[in-house]
Amino acid sequence: MPWTYLRRVLRGVLMLGLITLGVIAVVWCVYNGPRLGAWAIRAGRLLRILPPPPPTPLGMPIERISADLRRIRARALAQAEGMPLVQRRAILAAYDDALLDACRALGVHTDLEAMNDDLDRESERLRTEVQLERSGIVLG
Repeated sequence: MPWTYLRRVLRGVLMLGLITLGVIAVVWCVYNGPRLGAWAIRAGRLLRILPPPPPTPLGMPIERISADLRRIRARALAQAEGMPLVQRRAILAAYDDALLDACRALGVHTDLEAMNDDLDRESERLRTEVQLERSGIVLG
């Protein structure tokens, strides 16, 4: 009889220990849920069960690029009377850079950076503007 009593007590203590361990595990999982989710995603990608993460966009958001384009374009189209030539070229260079950023962001092909002649550069600038407007950029 003492052995059966001892077995019952040990079984009860073991059950209480398992219940306590289960409660602690549930509380830990609740507090560390985001970390567990990140671990599960990382393990899924490591085992190639989940697809790789999408690439992060490079450069500025397209909204900011288009706002810069509209702002700089207004300065570039303004009358050049009384404006120093260096300032005029700086504005056009900034506009060309903004156009190139927009082309990279939208995947539009342009030869703007390869042009050296001012007339060729201006015609390529106009062609690029048309392509960007077809892609959804509103230049104003």
